Amino acid sequence: MSRRRLDNGGGDREPSESVVTEIRTTVVVAPREQFRVTRPALESIFAHTGLPHKLVYVDGASPAPVRQYLKLQARQRGFTLIRAEHYLSPMEARALALSHVDTEYVCFIDNDVLVTRGWLDRLVQCADETGAWAVGPLYCNEEPVRGLIHMAGGEAHILEANGRRSFFEEHRFPRRLMSEVQGQLRRAPTELVEFHCKLLRTETFDKFGLQDPRYLSCGESLDLCLQLRDAGYPVYLEPSAIVANQQPPPFLWSGLPFYLLRWSDAWNRISLRCLRERWDLPADDWWIGDHYRWLTHHRELATEWVAEKMMKILGWRRGNRAANLVVEALHRRVVRADLRRRPELREYERTAPGPKFPTPTP
Repeated sequence: MSRRRLDNGGGDREPSESVVTEIRTTVVVAPREQFRVTRPALESIFAHTGLPHKLVYVDGASPAPVRQYLKLQARQRGFTLIRAEHYLSPMEARALALSHVDTEYVCFIDNDVLVTRGWLDRLVQCADETGAWAVGPLYCNEEPVRGLIHMAGGEAHILEANGRRSFFEEHRFPRRLMSEVQGQLRRAPTELVEFHCKLLRTETFDKFGLQDPRYLSCGESLDLCLQLRDAGYPVYLEPSAIVANQQPPPFLWSGLPFYLLRWSDAWNRISLRCLRERWDLPADDWWIGDHYRWLTHHRELATEWVAEKMMKILGWRRGNRAANLVVEALHRRVVRADLRRRPELREYERTAPGPKFPTPTP
């Protein structure tokens, strides 16, 4: 295992750290859904990561200003930058990075996540002290200082009743303020941690291999946590490590094609079909249908943003119509281009039905 002096581009230093420390962790940054917050997210890693680490950044066809910024930072800071000239699904990006990982742990983090002081130290400490194979932080939305929780772990498991399997997922403390539940936030086993930020023992990929490449827009976090727990490997929440996902809107015009592909109907149907088949879930599973509805709504945030811009010029009716035409044309174009690149998925996509939206109560 390599050793280095404690110098991470000016990052915070924990008092317990020695001057010369083994590098046990590789941080892998992968694209999630946008490029708008690339700079603040990356600079939060530089500023708040005191634990010595390797950094691998995967960039999938980001706009020119972002590409140039990342090249400059990689040259100045000395991290590994992997650039693809086409859009990447998050799992595709993570797979590209794994060949550069030779450390005990790998921490995957999305490119739109802000971290806070000591985040990586605390994730690794939790894994060391508990033997966990996967550790997730307290996930927040918006600015970390606000403390608006996205999830503090959660439940994710298969139910069986009357010979029928069904999937159950529930986040813990969604949209609650940290100040309201502080006394209930403690390190504990959990059923679910997400790839927004997830520390894994690198040995995980020797035992389970890479996640199924058909997980394009969703399902990979659920699948991996199910596999780990089925095999008896602990999954933990470490709430003293805090990160915050920066969700759109707003959007960048140059980032819309990636966003529309990332949440495209094709990617959503392929991903949900993959999860359903791998875990033997029925075609009319309630969770599958409900999540398909969420994914569809999330994609439509882009249409709403474009419509808002166009209505200022064209008025309400014409602006809405123009926005729908523009977004749908762009949606079709990026999906066609992606499926040309992935011919092995064309037939799978063609025969992957759209799950039916369920009634509000399961």
